[in-house]
Amino acid sequence: MNFKKYIAELKRRNVFRSAITYLVIAWLIAQVSAIVLPAFNAPHYFMKTLIFILIIGFPISLVFAWVYELSPKGIKKIKNVEVGKFKAEPLKNQLNNDNKKLVVLPFQNTSSDNDSNYFSDGLTEEIIIRLSGIKELDIASRSTSMRYRDSELDIVSLGRELKARYLLQGTVRKFKNDLKISTALIDVEKDAQLWADIYHGKIEDVFGIQEQVSKKIVKSLQLKLTPKEKVALGKRATMNSDAYDANLRAREFLFRYTKSYLHLAIDLFQNAIDLDSKYAAAYAGMAEACALLYETHDKNLKWIKKAEESSLKALIYDPASSEAYSALGLVYYNKNLPKEALIAAEKAILFDPDNFFAYWVRGRLYRVMDRDSEAVFDFNKVLELNGDFHSPYGDLQMAYETLKDKKNLQATVERAVLFYPTYLLHHPDDSRAHQFYAFTLKRLGRLEEAKKEMQKGIEQNPNDPIIVYNAACFFALIDDKTAAIENLKKAIGNGFENYNYLKHDPDLNSLHKEPDFIALMKGK
Repeated sequence: MNFKKYIAELKRRNVFRSAITYLVIAWLIAQVSAIVLPAFNAPHYFMKTLIFILIIGFPISLVFAWVYELSPKGIKKIKNVEVGKFKAEPLKNQLNNDNKKLVVLPFQNTSSDNDSNYFSDGLTEEIIIRLSGIKELDIASRSTSMRYRDSELDIVSLGRELKARYLLQGTVRKFKNDLKISTALIDVEKDAQLWADIYHGKIEDVFGIQEQVSKKIVKSLQLKLTPKEKVALGKRATMNSDAYDANLRAREFLFRYTKSYLHLAIDLFQNAIDLDSKYAAAYAGMAEACALLYETHDKNLKWIKKAEESSLKALIYDPASSEAYSALGLVYYNKNLPKEALIAAEKAILFDPDNFFAYWVRGRLYRVMDRDSEAVFDFNKVLELNGDFHSPYGDLQMAYETLKDKKNLQATVERAVLFYPTYLLHHPDDSRAHQFYAFTLKRLGRLEEAKKEMQKGIEQNPNDPIIVYNAACFFALIDDKTAAIENLKKAIGNGFENYNYLKHDPDLNSLHKEPDFIALMKGK
């Protein structure tokens, strides 16, 4: 007989506590009775009877404590536990079967070239989107998943850091039209692999593979789906694999922001639309690309018209498209319709609280509305959701400068100077990033390094309006007014005509009294 296990079970059922409580109360009753009963001339057998009852009641109270417990809902029977199987383990070491959190880790690209990274990232995102509609499942957002692309943590440590019970990991190998996808579902708390599968097929089979993986996860976790959730799990944004591939490629180039990359993205989105004329995601991407092109590079009205038309078409085919609403917000921002732009951006956030682009659009709207304290929240949210979209570093610095918040301005600068070297190592051709790094170095007093980074950005795209405009801002900040005015004129001449933004840009404050600057702003 294992007395330790029986003692542990007695403690679990609070028998010892009940015994002590009963003895204390019985002793108090006996003491009070010994004083009160003689005062009322009670017969002697009253006291003897009371003591007898108290003695008999003791084992009864122990039996009651073993079988029942008091709870906020009344007296409940204690669940039986076989003493031979009982383990007095700390609660923290017991499995939490209620934890249904799943993290889909970024699928690793094992193809011979890095050009297929867009495809593995797209596969990750599609599986997250499919599973995110299941209420019973707590699934981490795409932004959370992507932060752990190059993590060196082991599975158990990774799961604990993310507070997740399950992790899905996988690899993608794409060669021409052939596809090989491997997946594995890990139970972090048990440190066990629930299953692993390898799928072979052609590019057109990618939708079926995504659906199979998603359904297998649902089955493994024993999730109960509503009829609506079952339909959503099998829903496909497009049935055309080539359109899907073109849309993923376009999004890879979309936020590199230079004129040539935006045109490349527009061509790819158009290719996707030509292949599937009802592809809502491609229309939404087209709207974003055309609106960005209009804002920063080419003020031809055809771009803003195409952006508005594309966003509305996206909403026709998918009325809940968050990307379509955020693109529409950017359209209205550029049409100087701030109220309409704000409504569109907030609808985008409502449909997808993880849409980083929507927060960026709203943050910029707040800036031109002189609501910088609200803008900084949105810009920080963007960086939280998509660490590679680095524009908010510059936006935050300008907002904090306007607010005269030196502490947060310095914190943002220090955060940015750690970010850019690693980012540029992976994206050396991002000329805007070179320039933003230059601004950051300048704020830290590292002027010679800043000039070199600025020059790298200019040399990569010497005629790009946004690149030349950024150069004008840089030269204004280092008090080279002549170079600043020259670059500003060149930027405007090459298509930069966002005068509303230009007027609110604190980087150009030193030029506001310059005759050439006043002449440029006249009537604008």
